[in-house]
Parts: sequence; C-alpha cells; structure tokens
Amino acid sequence: MKRDNLAAETNRLLTKVEARHELEQSLMKVYEALKIAYITLGYSQLQSQASTVGPFDARVRPRSVMGVLVPEIVAGKMPAITSVTNASAYTAAEKLTALMRELLDITEAEGRIEIIAQELMLTNRKVNALERVIIPKLQEMIRYIDGRLEEETLEEFFRAKRVKAVIRGQTG
Repeated sequence: MKRDNLAAETNRLLTKVEARHELEQSLMKVYEALKIAYITLGYSQLQSQASTVGPFDARVRPRSVMGVLVPEIVAGKMPAITSVTNASAYTAAEKLTALMRELLDITEAEGRIEIIAQELMLTNRKVNALERVIIPKLQEMIRYIDGRLEEETLEEFFRAKRVKAVIRGQTG
C-alpha cells in the first residue's frame, strides 16, 4: 500500500513538474528584461534599485506522506516592488514577482519527487525481500508444520484405534 500511495503521489507531482518547460521560458523572458535593465542602469544602479525591494518571505516545513517527510514550502507575502523607480528595473521585478509562486511550486514538487523516489527504492527492496525470501520461507514453514500436524493426527488416530482394539480384546 505504501508503495502504491507513494507512486500515486509521484505521478501527481510529475504533472506539476511538466510545467517546468513553460516556467523556464518565462524565466528567460525575465532574464531578458533584467539584461535590458542592466544595460540601461548599470550594475550599481540596478543593485541600488533591487535593494529597495524587501525580501521574499517563504518557509520550508516538513510534511508527512505515508511516513515520509517531504518539504512543503509556505510562501508568505510578496515583496512590494513599488519602490523601484526605473521602468526597465520595475518591468523585470514585476515579471519575476509574478513567477515566484509558480517557481516555488515546481521547486517543492521536485524536492518531494526526489525524496519519494528514494523512499520508493527502499520500499521496493523491502517488498522484493518479502515476496522473494521471507514469504516463501514462511509458506514452506507452514507446509512443514501442516505436514507434521497431519502426521501427528494420523498417529493419534491409529493409537486411538489400537487402544480401542485392546480394550475390546480385554472385554470380549
């Protein structure tokens, strides 16, 4: 059950990760906007504009999926970019801010997939060991015990018959 649930979770996460190609294209557009801002402002002015924007608030906390701890990213408030005064820098900041939640979602999904894949490998090893070694040994032991019980039952039956025959022979 654990293996099946982890595989289902992985498949669900893979659908999220499929959007990565589109995100990469969007990030390339942001990079182009950032290059334009860099060309127009220069390094120090662009850094000055960027320093006016507050940090992005996000926390990573553990979440359990079938006993496996996977990361969950909780995004806080988005930074205010209204303090950016240059148009090209504002455009780059606006595009990047719009992609942050999607970027965090894909990052979270990739992190979960990696951890779940490792757990799936361990679980598969355990299941294989159970199916190929432990369960066959236990089944063989059950067959042996059944055979021994059957032999003992037959022996007891024959003893009971002999005792009956001896008792009949003494009374008859």
